Amino acid sequence: MTGIQDRLATGKGKFTPRYPELGTAPVSYEDSISQEFFEAEREAVFRRSWLKVGRIEQIPRTGSYFTRDLPGLGSIVIVRRPGGGVAAFHNVCAHRGNKVVWQEHPAEETRGICREFSCKYHGWRYGLDGRVTHVTNEDQFFDLDKSTLAMPKVHCELWAGFIFVNFAADAEPLANFLGDRFLELESYPFDRMTQRFGYRTRIKGNWKLSIDAVLEWYHPPYVHGRFIDPDVSKAEKLVPPVDSYHYDVFAPHMLTSVPGPPPLPPREPGTLGPARRDQKWIYKLFRAGLFGPDDVPDVGALPEAMNKGRIRSWGNDSFWMFPNFSVQMWARNYYITYQYWPESVDSHTYELDIYFPEPRDAAERLAQELVADSTIEFAMQDSNTVEATHSALATRAQRTFHLSDQELLIRNFHKVIRDAVAAYQEQP
Repeated sequence: MTGIQDRLATGKGKFTPRYPELGTAPVSYEDSISQEFFEAEREAVFRRSWLKVGRIEQIPRTGSYFTRDLPGLGSIVIVRRPGGGVAAFHNVCAHRGNKVVWQEHPAEETRGICREFSCKYHGWRYGLDGRVTHVTNEDQFFDLDKSTLAMPKVHCELWAGFIFVNFAADAEPLANFLGDRFLELESYPFDRMTQRFGYRTRIKGNWKLSIDAVLEWYHPPYVHGRFIDPDVSKAEKLVPPVDSYHYDVFAPHMLTSVPGPPPLPPREPGTLGPARRDQKWIYKLFRAGLFGPDDVPDVGALPEAMNKGRIRSWGNDSFWMFPNFSVQMWARNYYITYQYWPESVDSHTYELDIYFPEPRDAAERLAQELVADSTIEFAMQDSNTVEATHSALATRAQRTFHLSDQELLIRNFHKVIRDAVAAYQEQP
């Protein structure tokens, strides 16, 4: 080993044997291509888990609202209530079932501020508590008790400024679902990072395969080789060794921590040299790269829960919240969220949001934009492999697949999903 691999190697040994319940046998991906499993998974997992749908900054004052159209789950309205509380409702009118909150195009999500919601179809109105406040031509109805009518409520709670909903009738408290490891992160300065860059796309592949693509660091020299080094043999040496990463499972959630390069030293005049068509030169020019801005902003103390693996040259922690959400906190004081919404067994929507502290000047803004651009480029490269994987898996020409030691989180993720579906199907 030379260079990065020499500096970061730890000799910690194997990861998977620490979790004997996961086993080491070849795995099946039938759960990613079976229509029957997909339908059961939607009921067992997505209708019974807490799902992140937004940030509190999206609804800054009373009456602020936004809608989310969640595939297979329906449209919901999230609104800031008087007193600062947050509520969520099914976006369905109690009169004829029309979608209540929308603008010009019913299928598009929207946001705004109002004192009450008004249905475009017949003018019924709803207060910020979801209850009907006005029925057009009320005297024309029969035995109508307006006080009993409302947009149905959806369980809604906050954690660290993130807004979560749960469609189950008997949802457990969000804090119980999160567990201690996530609650330890509550003091992270999410609220100081309000400069957002977003990316959303539709991918032709099962949603779990997208998560698999970023649960291991086996692939970068090959999928992202153009950024690392076009010479694959050199790219392989520039990726940290397997034992330099940290993995943890706290079911149903999990964590991966990775090393990263230190920030560049302060710029000396004339050190860039002549302009080149070279990614590394661009990184030096803007003082930023894939791992974040080199001029690291001060956001105050970070939770002690960060970098529990004590990684040398720590880069980021990715906390994976079951079933479809990840928050990735970077050593250079910004964070990224990833979310995957299944549409069908072979398609899903992928959302990526990057949050920085507000830039103080144009240089900081340009650095943030380069980080966002690099992150999105990497995300598109990962997405490309997902479509190739799903199309090949769907042939069922191969039935079982071998996972390496550093792919243990993939093994765990599919097991947790399968266990949730099995438990649901065993219910009377």
